Amino acid sequence: MEVQIITDREQWNSFLMQQHNGHLLQSYEWGELTESLDNTVIRLGAFEHGRLVGTMMLSIAAAPLPASFPFPRPRWIYCCRGPNIEPGHEAALSALLDRVHSIARQEKAIMLRLEPNITEVEDKQEGWSDKFQQLGFLANPFSIHGRRNWVLDIRLDSSELFQHFNKKWRQNIRQAEKRGVTVRIGTSESDFDAFYKLLYSTSVQQRFFIHPRSYYTRIFHTFIDSGAGALLIAEHNQCIIGVNMIIRFGARCWDMYSASLDKKLALNESYLLQLRCFEWAKTQGCTHFDFRTIPEVLDPGEEMWGIYEFKKGFGGYSDLVLPTQDYVYRPVLYKGWELMVKHRRTQRKLQHQRLIQAKKAA
Repeated sequence: MEVQIITDREQWNSFLMQQHNGHLLQSYEWGELTESLDNTVIRLGAFEHGRLVGTMMLSIAAAPLPASFPFPRPRWIYCCRGPNIEPGHEAALSALLDRVHSIARQEKAIMLRLEPNITEVEDKQEGWSDKFQQLGFLANPFSIHGRRNWVLDIRLDSSELFQHFNKKWRQNIRQAEKRGVTVRIGTSESDFDAFYKLLYSTSVQQRFFIHPRSYYTRIFHTFIDSGAGALLIAEHNQCIIGVNMIIRFGARCWDMYSASLDKKLALNESYLLQLRCFEWAKTQGCTHFDFRTIPEVLDPGEEMWGIYEFKKGFGGYSDLVLPTQDYVYRPVLYKGWELMVKHRRTQRKLQHQRLIQAKKAA
């Protein structure tokens, strides 16, 4: 087994698209986007007799330690929704990791963090958790990208797909159309400006993190301009009231970023927008629509519960992937980092609980 750095976009993406767990966040283009955030990206490929059988895209960055950290910031290595190993070639994983460990020594990295796109069902069948443990990894309950996502099979005829929606969701879609809501594909810079303005205002209202404008500008020009994605815009009386940015990779389409005006308008534009997203994905030959993250624990009161209920109303199922896998190189620094993360998560949960209590009291 030989491991090489891959710089051929077509070779990389073609392999990923052939794998059942190939993910947008491992695509060549997403690596370029990650580089725009001042991270170092390395794409490793494992070759057996000259044929590519495994890939792992790494992002190397300074560890997010407190500003008061007294020494130069150490590095950490992250692989989001990878590695991707062709069935029957599990030896590629060990070969790839040997190369990563060498890189980690050069970088003096604190750890290697993997968040594989392997579902718990696949784990039970193929024993991936045991394989990672045997290779020296520790399971981490805290993930960067949420472990559970909501997926809709869109291979049905459009009219039949519509009938599988929750009855109230179907009514909301019809009401949006009756009230004059329309949806179009945005292509211009002014469309992007409207998208970002609405995304920013929604993030302030709902208190969620968004990247700088330049990040979304790059996504727009990388994926939307090339036809690998679409910016759908809902309008009412010539006013933009909702936006959805979606991206396809292989046979799957991902719901990436969405925002809408104050729900008090009661125009139900989000429901109609979502339907148009499914229709666009179907025209691109996609078989599944990935709504992305929902709560890991499916209990009322969990953060993102309302978003989960909205997604669930369209039908579909949840996928839960393996816990985050950490390979620790510098235990003392790693432990300090994990304590900091645990503290932040606790504070965020308390803040969420206070918001819920405030809404109930209002």
